[in-house]
This record gives sequence, C-alpha cells and structure tokens, in this order.
Amino acid sequence: MRTTPFSYLAPLLLALCSPALAGSPRDEISFSCLPLTIEMSDPIMFPGNESDHLHLVAGGTAFQRAMADDTARKAIGTTCGIEIDKSNYWVPELYHQTEGGFELVDVEGIELYYMNRACNYTEDATACDSEHEVAIAPPDGLRMVAGNPFLRTYNDSNPAQQAISHMCIREDGSSNETKHLPQEPCSLMRSQVFFPSCWDGKNVDTHDHHSHMSYPAIGHYNQGVCPPSHPIAIISIFAEFLFNTKPYPDYDNLVYAMGDPTGYGLHGDFVNGWTDLDALRDALVTCTGEKGLTDPSCSVTKNQHGVLAPQSRPMEVHSPKGEKEVGQNGPIPKLPGDNPVTGPGDEGEWVGKKSGKEGGKESGKESGKEDGKEDGKEDDEKDQDKNDGGSKPKPKPKPTSEDEGFGKGCWFCNWGGWK
Repeated sequence: MRTTPFSYLAPLLLALCSPALAGSPRDEISFSCLPLTIEMSDPIMFPGNESDHLHLVAGGTAFQRAMADDTARKAIGTTCGIEIDKSNYWVPELYHQTEGGFELVDVEGIELYYMNRACNYTEDATACDSEHEVAIAPPDGLRMVAGNPFLRTYNDSNPAQQAISHMCIREDGSSNETKHLPQEPCSLMRSQVFFPSCWDGKNVDTHDHHSHMSYPAIGHYNQGVCPPSHPIAIISIFAEFLFNTKPYPDYDNLVYAMGDPTGYGLHGDFVNGWTDLDALRDALVTCTGEKGLTDPSCSVTKNQHGVLAPQSRPMEVHSPKGEKEVGQNGPIPKLPGDNPVTGPGDEGEWVGKKSGKEGGKESGKESGKEDGKEDGKEDDEKDQDKNDGGSKPKPKPKPTSEDEGFGKGCWFCNWGGWK
C-alpha cells in the first residue's frame, strides 16, 4: 500500500487535463491532497451513523460522522497543501473483484481545482461576459453533493451526469475520458467530479442535499449562466482522485464500493471548511500568475507556516470502534455494507438521514441542459458485468449505446498512516 511521490504526480495530473478543464481561463488555482481516511462515514447523507458504503476522504482532520456547520472550519490541520482549507472531500472507494473476493486499489493522489467558471443569473443573458467578476467563495458551512450512487445508466441530457467522468491514462502516456469506468487497460485511472456552481443564495444544505445547488442553465455543466432559481455563482470545484489500475489489466472487474461496475454511480461530497473565504476569492486574482500559489502576494498561502505540499495528518476523531474489515489487510469476500454488484436496471433511490428525516433522493432534474455527448465512447468496446453479490466475476451483456460502459475497481494506500 503506497502513494506516488507528489514531485511526479502533480505534473502528471496537470498535464493530463480533463475536458472539464480544457480551455479554462487563467483565474483558477489547483493544489494536491493526501488521503485522510477510508471509512464507512458520510456526515452529509448519514449524519451520526454508519454510511451504506465505504468512502475515501481527504482534507480537514476534524472529519467525523456528525459535523456541525463549523466543525470542518475548526479542524487542527488538513491533508491538503493549502493550510487554510480545512474542507473535506470524499468519493466512494474503488475495488477490484477477483474469484477470491474484493481487493482495494491503491490511491496515487488527489488534485483539487478552484475555478471561476459560472456567472450570476442575469435576465436575457445568453453567456457569461468574458470579463465577468470572480464568483463568490462557497458560503460558510456549505455542503454539497455531485452525482448519485444508484445510477447505472447514462443520460447525456442531464448536466449532473455530465459532471461525472473517468480518465484512463495509458502506459504510453496517452489518455481517454469516458463517463463510464474505462473499458481498456489503464496504468492509472482518474475518478473526476465537477461540483455544481450555482447556489440558491439562502441554504447551505437542504433535506435532499441537492436542491440548494444547481449547474448552470445556459452553457455547460462546467461553465455558464446560473438559473433564476439558483442565481448566485460560486467558485467551481473540480476534484480528481487518481488510482493505480496498472495491476488490473482485467479492467472490467473494477467496481465502486456501492456495488457499481459501470462508473455512472460515481459521486462526490464536499463540506466547506475554508477559514478565510475572502482569501479564497482573492486567490483567483492573486495566485494565478507565473508563480501561482508560491507568489508572495497569493492570498491563500502568504501566511502559510508549513510547506506548500500535502501532508499526512492524524484524525481528531476516529470512527467508532469495531469498524468492519474493508480490505486494508487483503481481499474481502463481499463489499463493506454487504452491497451487491448491480448493473443497469437495478437503480434505486438515494436515501440518507438528516435530523431524523429521510433525504438525498436524487431529483435528476437540475436546471439547464446540453447535448453532453460522452467523450471517448468506443463502439467496439466489449463490456462485461458481474452477478449480484457473488465474488466470482461473470460475463455481462454489452450495454446499449446510451448506457455504454462498465468497469470496476481500486484500493487505498498507507492505511495505518491515516488513523
């Protein structure tokens, strides 16, 4: 279990840019993080309780199952390179399915991008002005979710699904982006989540954890004019989680922790923990020159005491004792939470818990649409599926062109260093 040295990783992440970043303006910053923990916790969807699948978490050391609006901000430290970002970011863990069970896939790194992509709603606007002002920083206490863990098919008219993607990085350095898990051997595989950039201006969370946020109504999921229902543009957040898939040429045996072999159920969560929101907004002006985050005037690093690099940090609150075996010691016979492997036709509802109320059912109807044709589709790909819950992979039917793409897999490194 290991991590890749970031002297190698950072240039790789930046060089192999996703279309989500292609053609982006200069007003953006990026920085790296290390894993904080992997555990059955999700303080947004399952506050105070064990979550229904395993998550890979980065960021502030105050992460725990129950978090108040200011818990993240009060963290002692962070595993991310910018010290004043105590936010938490998490995605489902990735496993590789074998005849002997499920094995975790090593994590090679995490990269975060903060970008000025969306603009406030303006009546009759058809696009953002090229000189539009910097969007506001994510409001204090904001919680948001991108994606839906129960999806097993792809709707290219839904911006929320367009915002989820995977990058296959081949051994020769070339790459291919798809919405589904890669259908070819990859030396590295990147799980990519673009969070919604339009806020309703009132709520930092809602009962379903979705309806206070939206993607742009005019433009694309990753840039454009916000809808009247969510008129306030916030700085866009794009997260990349890089996995070492080179040991698994049988790419169609990768599966996410919630039992998703397609990749369409990839999702990401964010809890805001920035301790200086003005500095974050100013960073898209003061930290975007040639020196970037190392510029002496860069607002988010000028008072930084430590090195500008991700650091391994201990958690302040450990998950409850008796945590289930999740693969940290080798393959396990079934996915944590007893999640069966499910394909198209098995979609369910995302139901979480908040203040004793059910929440988190995906509406599937964010404002705004685009054609969203999937990048990197290959019609001659041969896709395979797995039978529910069994440990032995089983051939799966080729998906339709709309639902194309299946895959599985991944594990995390340095387990002992995060707890």
